[in-house]
Amino acid sequence: MSAHLHTALLAVTVAFVYWWLHTPWLVPYSLQAFAVAVLLYFIVKRLRHAKLWHLAPTALSAEMMIATFAFLILIGHSGNTTSIFFPLTFVHLFFLVLSAEVSTTIIMSILIVLFHYGMSPTHLPSEWPSLLTIPLITLFFLFTKNQYDEVQKEKKIIAQEERALESAESQITELKNFVSNFLRPKVQQLQQLSAYAQANQEAIKGQLSMIESEVERVLRKIR
Repeated sequence: MSAHLHTALLAVTVAFVYWWLHTPWLVPYSLQAFAVAVLLYFIVKRLRHAKLWHLAPTALSAEMMIATFAFLILIGHSGNTTSIFFPLTFVHLFFLVLSAEVSTTIIMSILIVLFHYGMSPTHLPSEWPSLLTIPLITLFFLFTKNQYDEVQKEKKIIAQEERALESAESQITELKNFVSNFLRPKVQQLQQLSAYAQANQEAIKGQLSMIESEVERVLRKIR
């Protein structure tokens, strides 16, 4: 899906969880909803033929919406910033950085802060350090991902240059073999035939035609 649609659906997911946790008749079913979301997440991963150790959501996929629902409803229901599951927020942010665009990740980090702020009935000053860690950790993850991407690009460039060098060396070897094993003997043979050019005219033409054909073959291979 597009990055804009991905951002919109993730924002709707945050709003939906917030509405769920403020709806009295739905709140008792929060843990069941979390369990269903986790089960659904792994079913979707299985349907996409993901390997068992590939836990992160696929980029720009619906998997991130399911993961967002699961993280927020578990943390929000179990005590919000005071929940023992609050550190899972950083796993949630890590998944976001891996699977979403930079703009989406930044917007989502702001929405997650607002979500937890809205879920805190007292808004105590002691909660602010926990909330401020969300954008700080997001920026750290984004910086780390950017550095990783730069390293991967450099590795690809180096690999391409190595392949180009190997190809050039192979072509040089091919040309050397062509000159040593074919062209030089043919030139020597033509020199011998040219001593009696009139009598060997047809043979010389045949040799020249053969040389031309072989040169074209080698040139096509090098291109």
